Amino acid sequence: MSSSNGTVKGTAIDDVVELEAENMGGIDNCSVEFQRGVNLLTGRNATNRTSLLRAISGILGGTNATVKSDEDGGYVSLTIDDTEYSRRYTRTGAGVQITGEPYEDNSELIDLFISLLEDNPPRLAVERGDDLRELIMRPVDTAGIERRIQRLKTEREEIKDELDRIERRSKELPKLEERRQTLTSELEELEDKIQSLRAEVTEYEADIEMAEEAEELVDKLDERRKEVNEVTDQIDLVTAEIDALRERPEELRTEREELSDYTQADLNTVQEELRTVRNRKRELENTVTDLSAIVEFNEDILSDSVSNLPEESIGTDPIAELAPKEEQEITCWTCGNRAERGAIADRLENLRNVITEKRNESADLESRIDELESEQEEIRESIQERDRLDNKIDEVERKIESKKERQTELEAEAEALRETVSELESSVANTEELRDSDLLDTYERISELQYEQGQKQQELASVEDEIEEIESLPDKSKLQEQLDEIRQELNHERGRVAELESQSVSEFNYQMDEILDILDYRNISRVWIERKKEENDQRSTFDLHVVRESDTGSVYEDTVANLSESEREVIGLVVALAGYLVHEVYQEVPFMLLDSLEAIDSGRIADLIEYFSDYAPYLIVALLPEDAAGIADKYTQITADELN
Repeated sequence: MSSSNGTVKGTAIDDVVELEAENMGGIDNCSVEFQRGVNLLTGRNATNRTSLLRAISGILGGTNATVKSDEDGGYVSLTIDDTEYSRRYTRTGAGVQITGEPYEDNSELIDLFISLLEDNPPRLAVERGDDLRELIMRPVDTAGIERRIQRLKTEREEIKDELDRIERRSKELPKLEERRQTLTSELEELEDKIQSLRAEVTEYEADIEMAEEAEELVDKLDERRKEVNEVTDQIDLVTAEIDALRERPEELRTEREELSDYTQADLNTVQEELRTVRNRKRELENTVTDLSAIVEFNEDILSDSVSNLPEESIGTDPIAELAPKEEQEITCWTCGNRAERGAIADRLENLRNVITEKRNESADLESRIDELESEQEEIRESIQERDRLDNKIDEVERKIESKKERQTELEAEAEALRETVSELESSVANTEELRDSDLLDTYERISELQYEQGQKQQELASVEDEIEEIESLPDKSKLQEQLDEIRQELNHERGRVAELESQSVSEFNYQMDEILDILDYRNISRVWIERKKEENDQRSTFDLHVVRESDTGSVYEDTVANLSESEREVIGLVVALAGYLVHEVYQEVPFMLLDSLEAIDSGRIADLIEYFSDYAPYLIVALLPEDAAGIADKYTQITADELN
């Protein structure tokens, strides 16, 4: 069994921490120091021990601190080393406003696994038979894990598609290499033919001036024809680009139509509902806070701990004075009428039930808030994607129009060049020297060969570009490594929740076996959690089992409902301890608060405190004097008198 080390945001803290509280619960004003290890808050009931624990829970970041019922606000501060954390609670028309910086921002960690008071969710869950899995796994961002899995799946598919493309393109390489060699040979042959024809022109016997003029005209004709070919090639290229882009706008529109038809109105609707639900949850939390303050104040009244009420008239009936305390009457401090103490206690029990109902409703609203936030994000992403596609459609259509304009310009340029070629051909044909010879035919043949040469050179350049593109494709081995890494990440993400669930169950079962052995509940053989997962259900369940041993030594399974209150309380505390350890809460918050242990006998309370102290660097426990008597000398003791 290993102990946890207390840290403050990753730094070791001093042995002593100081707390000040003002107008919190039933506390007017107090200043308390806590030592590392176990700190016992000793005193009778209604002596503000619970108020102090709630104040500590509040400054740590929890939600169950309450303001003194007859005050407009309260204040708590916690000093660790040279760092002070403080929270101020101010009553407003809308409830209690909380300001300041708590020790920990994650209130769920505090409420679930640090503040183990009477209303601690794990303790209540065991009492009511609620879902333990939901409580223990609540701090885990399962939605975030699922989003991460979806992103990894997308990356995986993209890399697989890229590998398939590389494979297909690599198979084309041998044919391209063969085509490059063929074109190179054909170009060499064409160049030989052109040089041969030029030699014939040079050897042709004719008038020098006429020959020079004819040659000049033919050269010009060749140049213009080459220009016609080049412009024609550009026209073909632009036409091909237009054809490639022509279907793209419709494809993008189809992609846009496949998107969810969310509108800004849908987003506004979800946001409005989200505000409404959050306001309702805030109202419920304020109501719970106010009702808790009322209950605590009235408990103090019934316990005679409040001394500033109007004095009751001294009775003269000796028989009434001998009646049980719950049947005795007191004067109502609000209306002045007489009422039995028992009747007031019943009303307080009803208020406690209302508080529980409000807390349950608040938890339901929290789930609805998560759903609405996810829906809000989905709608926002859909609207943004639709806007992106609209912009892309406009961009493609503008590009098409630009290329059409370029096509028109090139066609006009080609037509002008053809007219020039026609004029040059007429000039060459009219040359007398050329009319009686095949010189013009030879030049025309040279021009044809040069055109063919240009076409093959362009094709060769295209083939070489494709070869270069294939040779520059990403390395398949590196892509495969990335794919393997993504698969490993996917397996890791998929197993995170299951691993935490298994760890939580194992931790509870281990701690429960240890506790049962230490506390020696003789008629309980074992208490354990079984993690179940249906074949077609992605969500696990935690089934709590109780195994009893009869006087004859045989074992049988029982229900939690048949356990004693002491046994149920111990199980609830162990559930919270398991969460405290699995989520490593002690790394962020090295505190734990215990209260309402009266159902457990003194000897077992002592063993329980010693066991928990191995895990919580600062364990603060509220005890009755008789329960603390046997261990007061062993630990730091803070009496109720110090809280007033």
